[in-house]
Amino acid sequence: MNKINYLLLSDSEDFTTDYVSLELEKRRVNYLRLDRDLLSTYNISWDICNQILIIQKGSVEYQIDELSLQGVYYRAPTYLRETFSRNKSIDEQLKQSQWMSFYRNLLCFNKAKWINNPSTTFYAENKMVQLKVAKELGFNIPKTLLANNVDYMDYLPDSLIIKSLDTAIFNLGDTEAFVYTNTVDKAELKEAELSIAPIIIQENLSKKIDYRITVVGDTVFAVKILIENNGVIGDWRKEKDNVKFVPIDLPISIAKMCSNLINELGLSFGAIDLIYKDNEFYFIEVNPTGEWAWLVDSANQKIYEAICDYLTI
Repeated sequence: MNKINYLLLSDSEDFTTDYVSLELEKRRVNYLRLDRDLLSTYNISWDICNQILIIQKGSVEYQIDELSLQGVYYRAPTYLRETFSRNKSIDEQLKQSQWMSFYRNLLCFNKAKWINNPSTTFYAENKMVQLKVAKELGFNIPKTLLANNVDYMDYLPDSLIIKSLDTAIFNLGDTEAFVYTNTVDKAELKEAELSIAPIIIQENLSKKIDYRITVVGDTVFAVKILIENNGVIGDWRKEKDNVKFVPIDLPISIAKMCSNLINELGLSFGAIDLIYKDNEFYFIEVNPTGEWAWLVDSANQKIYEAICDYLTI
């Protein structure tokens, strides 16, 4: 029986987790990767009285128990947030709901280090919570209004950005659409119909430079995001194929605030978006399950090593 020290919860096509897998193999530690799209192909038996979980993949059996399990890397737990479709069969709905519950129940292994514990992620991914905590820690934050009406917008400047309160991904037939941050004039927004759902409305910090900060434990990686040596106008994710990610050392005080923010939110990992404007840094948001794999090649940031260090040391 193979006793598992490290557990990776991911998806079979997630190349971000591939980096972590390869690094753990390099370190010759016992780990098991469970891919949520393949869960029904595994055989599981969980003796909760003795807190022993047996998972069979193919012909190999693995044992997970409280004494042996030291760390869990939980990659992008969007599976827990999926909603049911009327087009799904009863079998598909049952499969999804019960495997979702299985993932949640892995929280029984709470003595292990988690990146990140999903119950903490549930709290920390809320944008208004993030802004409140960031402001309390000393970050500048943009003027921000959460609303589904235009009645209290007068204190905001004329140039605004709007974005979803939560990650908004929509299925349009066979295609998937992602909602980016968009720029809008206040006068234009006042004519819009907002009652269907609340949105975040913020002052537009234009003529700025975007920074992406990745925090793993106490280790801080930072890049500034440029296009032709200038800041990106609007949402840099729309220009991701054209921008450069330039590694930089943050001012010590800002790096410390980033670490403090992650700790205050109860996280061990977070991808933070900052804006630099008029010699000041502004906190925008933090993603507890943020993507980082592209920074390995584009900025030579070995974030996977920091993740494995956190889990194994």
